[in-house]
Amino acid sequence: KISVFLFIFLALGLNSCKDYLEEVNPSGLTADSFYATETGMEALVNSCYMPMRYWWGKEGAGSLTELATDLFLKGGDCHHPEVADQNASFNSQNPLLDVYWSRFYAAVNYCNTAIVRLPESPLSADLQKRRLGEVHFLRALYYWLIVETWGGVHLTTEPTVGVVTTAFRAPVTDFYALILSDLDIAIANLDGQVNHDGGRVTKPAAEAFKARMLLTNGQYAEAATLAKKVINDYNFKLYTDYTALWDINNSEGATNSEVVFYVNYSANNQINTADENFDGNTYANAFRKEGGNQLHLMFTPRYDFHAGMKLDIINSIGFQRYCTTRRYLELFNSDIDQRYEGTFKEVWFANGGNIGTYVDMVQGDTAVFWHHKPLSPEFKARVATKYEAKDINDLFNADGSYKDNRNFIEMHKHNSTTDRAAIFEFRSKRDAFVIRIAEMYLIVAEASMLSNNTGQAVEYMNLLRTARAKPGHEADMQITAADLDIDFILEERARELGGELHRWFDLKRTNKLLEYVRQYNTDAKNNIQDYHVLRPIPQTQLDVITNPGDFQQNPGWQ
Repeated sequence: KISVFLFIFLALGLNSCKDYLEEVNPSGLTADSFYATETGMEALVNSCYMPMRYWWGKEGAGSLTELATDLFLKGGDCHHPEVADQNASFNSQNPLLDVYWSRFYAAVNYCNTAIVRLPESPLSADLQKRRLGEVHFLRALYYWLIVETWGGVHLTTEPTVGVVTTAFRAPVTDFYALILSDLDIAIANLDGQVNHDGGRVTKPAAEAFKARMLLTNGQYAEAATLAKKVINDYNFKLYTDYTALWDINNSEGATNSEVVFYVNYSANNQINTADENFDGNTYANAFRKEGGNQLHLMFTPRYDFHAGMKLDIINSIGFQRYCTTRRYLELFNSDIDQRYEGTFKEVWFANGGNIGTYVDMVQGDTAVFWHHKPLSPEFKARVATKYEAKDINDLFNADGSYKDNRNFIEMHKHNSTTDRAAIFEFRSKRDAFVIRIAEMYLIVAEASMLSNNTGQAVEYMNLLRTARAKPGHEADMQITAADLDIDFILEERARELGGELHRWFDLKRTNKLLEYVRQYNTDAKNNIQDYHVLRPIPQTQLDVITNPGDFQQNPGWQ
């Protein structure tokens, strides 16, 4: 309750929360009286949205979805090396998991409270129906994150009243039954709501997320049918230029033609608020710095360590949390597929740093060039006095590990080149894209393949690949039924969705997590265990329950 009220008072614009944290209520408001007002009910619904900002656009989510996969290794300043390595330090004491367990279950409780309170609210019947659709969608979203992360843990649809010290496991099937039921309610209640409204849930967003859930739940024919509906019934369109899709000027989810659902951020940092008590030294404090999208920092190397380069706004700050694997780079045929150039950054231009030994370097010209293919000795000799040139073999050791994990080809989708006022302004206005229409094509392809409708699978895969072809190479991008298997699907999902917080879930869903990590990830391949397809339940939770016999740790974890 305190957390719910805290979100409500913040939503109302009150400047200080100190008194409320001390459980003083100078206004005399109670839950019943506050929720009996339109303002109170709208604030409660808004509180159901807010926890999304702790996941989408944030470092913790990036670590739990991109590290320990085939696409990313830990960078030189990775803040979650235990996740990257899947070593003994990644256990039930992990504070990152503790934060997300608490955030997700708090989010579920906000949704449960809203679902119970909305039918008796003073909102108009039409608005009440829409808001119920939104919170049912959000509850499904949070429960999906919970069940895929921890498996069949605690499931409740009732608001928490007082302190609860018991927990009971529910089967995974019960979670998915509730998730799909919630999404059916959302779709029915949001009928006609197809336009973005400040990041609120729409009917196509609910349908698209249900298609993802049907695929995850093994209902393949239904998933394909619903994903096709989202493609055909609305105005979403694939960009013909994949680089433009990620341009900061197209970063508003409401106006980007590919975005079905997004978490909205703002250019106004008074809205993208950061907690004044943030000190950056603990995971808990780091998550309190909720304002703004921060992913533009996470995939960036220390380019400023190199001749001709210094930190600037355009190139962001080299936080070097995650570096791309050789496997990820080699998934692309960059001669025909525009997604390579739209995903990665290989060139940095001299911006005034010390030029060192590069006597022919001119400001504004190339300073650093790291290439995903081998460069000829002749090329390297020709540019030796002009700029630094390294190829894939210069960057990687023979086993696929990095020679220096501060220096790598940047995954550049989340770039924030022009919207920050200063170099050390961390927060970006870039909206976090949760669902893009491209995913629907991939769902149709995978679900159709798995339901023995190979012709439809190839058709929709080729529709997507044609849109992503470099001009003149559309025919080269086409595949046949002989090319299609689950590994190709996952390769295509990496080419399209890499770095967008999907990968760990994709590998788990397809039963490829262990295989791919052991084959492609030099950080985690020797440590990952079969039981790592689930994460450990935080020990802080297990320590306080009074029925430990009914609610025990996930198998294998300490």
